[in-house]
Amino acid sequence: MEIGEFQKRASTTDTSKQPLIALLGLAGEIGSLFTVYKKRLRDKPSPDQYRHELSEELGDIMWYLATVATNNGIDLEDVAEKNLSKTHAFFGQADAPNFDSEFPPSEQIPDYMVVQFTLDADNKSQMHYDGANLGDALSDNSHEEDKYRFHDAFHLAFLAHLHWSPVMRRLMKKKRKSVPAMDVNEDGARAAIVEEAVIAIIFTHAESAGFFPTSESIPLNLVSLVQKMTSKFEVSKCSSAAWRNAIFDGCRVFKALEANFGGTVEINLQTNTVVVG
Repeated sequence: MEIGEFQKRASTTDTSKQPLIALLGLAGEIGSLFTVYKKRLRDKPSPDQYRHELSEELGDIMWYLATVATNNGIDLEDVAEKNLSKTHAFFGQADAPNFDSEFPPSEQIPDYMVVQFTLDADNKSQMHYDGANLGDALSDNSHEEDKYRFHDAFHLAFLAHLHWSPVMRRLMKKKRKSVPAMDVNEDGARAAIVEEAVIAIIFTHAESAGFFPTSESIPLNLVSLVQKMTSKFEVSKCSSAAWRNAIFDGCRVFKALEANFGGTVEINLQTNTVVVG
């Protein structure tokens, strides 16, 4: 049976036609589901009995869910399709286009880079690339020391996994000036400000979550938030899985630089990797 057909037939047996009743019923049936599992642990019923009781509760949950959807003019077919698309984007294959392929080599981010982080006499972090300083030396810019001076790790992780970083593009003098609209809209100040804001938000969430020790520990709502923040830029073409990988590796590289008071970072856009040497 198709889920849409189930929703239509369920609506014919909704005799109360009261939205609150359906919503409370859904909450109650979810509680009953927990009761079935509790009895499995306590009473140890046979596998067949457990599956029968579980199936019955799941059926009741489906009925109330369909009724709640119908009462609010929501098509469960559409809900299911959107949910599968969202979960596939988050847990499926990471996808990030090459945003530089149609631009002159002088405006392309290199496929392979080695960036060194050192601390100066004032304990500020300085990036070095191709024999020169890359950007300014950074402090934490905070009353509380939190090593944010190494946050460029996230910019590099964005390059590796998303092929995107307006900030790094500006520092490396790789802005795509041959197409003025790209130079202004994708490589300009607004895009760079948004990228810095995204990193600040990621850092705040990561700091309170042990810097996400596994990629699975990165919450979907965080990925959704940064995707919404960057939805007006080319990076919107990157999948949720690519964002998750970028956040995870950004945290990993950040912690390595913090622990070693700097280090050498290798970025490979072909293999989508960022490694601390």
